[in-house]
Amino acid sequence: MNKRVRIFLGITVLLAGSVFFSTGSATAGQNGEWEITTSLVIPGMPFVMPPTTVRNCLEEEAVPYQAKENEKCETITKKVSGNTVTWQVRCESEDGPVEMNGITSYTGDTMDSKVTMTGGQGDMSMHMTGRKLGPCK
Repeated sequence: MNKRVRIFLGITVLLAGSVFFSTGSATAGQNGEWEITTSLVIPGMPFVMPPTTVRNCLEEEAVPYQAKENEKCETITKKVSGNTVTWQVRCESEDGPVEMNGITSYTGDTMDSKVTMTGGQGDMSMHMTGRKLGPCK
């Protein structure tokens, strides 16, 4: 597996594990345990990455991306409008700056999110769907 794929897979897991929650009307009451499935598209890859599914406890912290210890990330924008959250995060990684733009919509106990990422080792896009399982265990 090449370095680009490993980097994107690591970021995918982190993004899915920290799904874009914010305080406000779009996400009120959305904290709890979620099951999130992520499909990843990397232009130029000779194969399609299989979807990954993770479970994570999401609390009230309003950060769209939780950086690893050795990363420097900042939320550039975050806007809540109705049941939709849009956001932009910029990180410094060992491969250079990475920018992520996302839009997440909530309907009851489900979510649908689209994310684009540019920089580092190249570009990619993700589609995430999730369902709330209940309170954190």
